[in-house]
Amino acid sequence: MATPGASALHLHITCCSTQCPPSIANSFSGASLLLKNPSFFFQRRRNLRGLLRAFDSESDDNMGFNSGISGVAEESKLVKDVEYPSGDFVYREYDLLENMLVKFKMLVAFPWERVKKGSVLTIKLRGEISDQLKSRFSSGLSLPQICENFVKAAYDPRISGVYLQIEPLSIGWGKAEEIRRHVLDFKKSGKFVVGYTSVCGLEKYYIGSACDELYAPPSAYFQLFGLAVEASFLGGVLEKIGIEPQVQRIGKYKSTGDRIARKNISNENREMLMVLLDNIFENWVEKVSVDRGKKKEDILAFINDGVYEVERLKEERWITDIKYDDEVTTMLKERLSIPSSKNLPTVDYRKYSRVRKWTLGMTGYKDQIAILRASGAITRVQGPLLSPSSGIVAEQFIEKIRKAKDSKNYKAVVICINSPGGDALASDLMWREIKLLAASKPVVASMSDVAASGGYYMAMAAQTIVAETLTLTGSIGVVTGKFSLERLYEKIGFNKEIISRGRYAELTAAEQRPFRPDEAELFAKSAEKAYRSFRDKAAASRSMPVEKMEEVAQGRVWTGNDAASRGLVDAIGGLSRAIAIAKVKANFSPDEQVTLVELSKPSTSLPEILSGVGSFLGVVESAFRTWIEITESPSAIQARMDRFMPQPLEGSSFANLVANLVKEFFTSL
Repeated sequence: MATPGASALHLHITCCSTQCPPSIANSFSGASLLLKNPSFFFQRRRNLRGLLRAFDSESDDNMGFNSGISGVAEESKLVKDVEYPSGDFVYREYDLLENMLVKFKMLVAFPWERVKKGSVLTIKLRGEISDQLKSRFSSGLSLPQICENFVKAAYDPRISGVYLQIEPLSIGWGKAEEIRRHVLDFKKSGKFVVGYTSVCGLEKYYIGSACDELYAPPSAYFQLFGLAVEASFLGGVLEKIGIEPQVQRIGKYKSTGDRIARKNISNENREMLMVLLDNIFENWVEKVSVDRGKKKEDILAFINDGVYEVERLKEERWITDIKYDDEVTTMLKERLSIPSSKNLPTVDYRKYSRVRKWTLGMTGYKDQIAILRASGAITRVQGPLLSPSSGIVAEQFIEKIRKAKDSKNYKAVVICINSPGGDALASDLMWREIKLLAASKPVVASMSDVAASGGYYMAMAAQTIVAETLTLTGSIGVVTGKFSLERLYEKIGFNKEIISRGRYAELTAAEQRPFRPDEAELFAKSAEKAYRSFRDKAAASRSMPVEKMEEVAQGRVWTGNDAASRGLVDAIGGLSRAIAIAKVKANFSPDEQVTLVELSKPSTSLPEILSGVGSFLGVVESAFRTWIEITESPSAIQARMDRFMPQPLEGSSFANLVANLVKEFFTSL
């Protein structure tokens, strides 16, 4: 039973951000008694669960307790808020002493950390945004550094505001949500965020709508027409040239392999994609309606009207005004009382990324939480042609996990995951190491764009899983297969003979013929065993009966929100919430500050330096990596999710079309 008055207790407690000064806090509701005495809290949670189970009956014996359900619900919310704090950003002005300390640190800072007072931080969001930290030799943008720059700028007295230029982006909805959240958090400092875009689709507008003001030139190209997802299939092409893909998928929703094995979309895949598309579109409409102060019905009507005229966008308050970039700059100069003869003082993203948190009083705390970042496809070992930043290499990531486990300095670990999966064995090996890590200290998984199949395999070893609303996750299933080139060899006159010993010695070596019935049976049993292992471990990790896990597995992909409602995820939010939860799990007091330690340091290797030459090298590297995976282990069981990114359909060149088909061919294996 609840302690009298417990359900009526509503205290506002601030839990300071793990990477920021006292002025940044994570806000959540809870009772100080629960926080000061963790054993009391967990005992109360066990009692509460038992009480809730008692109400899970329709017998007349329980009818008399209905009056207590509301109190139990309130206590349940209280327990959840304490266990899973929101991590919301709370801005507080520096006090006099803090101001003096920061100014002193600025005086002794390195020359490259000097920023002119009244400067505007300019950030150009363009192209792909990496999940990893970037070295100063690297090209492109880094999500951790973008977010950190927003936080630093909020407290930097030299920064007057942010000018966010949004250009064509290639990111998922998880990253878009994280950037959008930091834009909204920055606005709490009272400084302005002005957005500018000349080419804008739904995902770009999702970020831009969070700005105080959004401008576009008269010739801007807006495509607020809706979302679409497309699937291409090579089954017919391979059939014509004499290649027979023999793919074994476990899970009726597991679509990886469909691109090479099928000629059209399956009913199960169509059902899954429609639900995902609905969730993403509905979330967009809901968030934009709040930002723009419009009704959802008006948002939908506007989209269905196919509006592209910039003048109408201004009339209906989708943008603030129609201005060229130089006109926006002139406007900012007037706003900051800068003479027209002088330039607007600015500091760009790259230079501001070199300003240390120490300079702004945001580090140096005793207790530490380690941050591990894992992004890209999963492989077991690093190939000779691959750079250190190419995907998730199990042997390297395991070293970092063990380092975090062995260090007494790290009181908790947050693992940031953005991966569609890959090698099933590599995923299992990392799962084991994360499980051992979680036995020694709190571990929280934070999901970004996607953490599915092998990516979810890693996450489920953590004690708590946090996902963005639109993170693509789940996909608990496996796929494996090989090509039979029998008809192709006949067409070109090629012959291959194999001499073997052992009934199944030619199982994966004999690509010149299809499987024999007994080989096909063994192949299927191997895949089924791998699936059962994945599913059963997921069930155990999530404290869920295997039968119930089977209902949400079957290779199905869920959004973060749907995954949370089905027990695959614990809380919805970004990295800040994951850190707040890690603090509570580590028994930190609400006002205690900690230092975040990045264990995934940016590489300064020669491939990393040369990557700045152009994105083409990255494409070539990706092709080599995929080819090496295929040639080294053609029959390796994969825990991989098919690529999925709903977006406005745009025209593309024939060369891009061919390149995409080739890329899809390899990534489907």
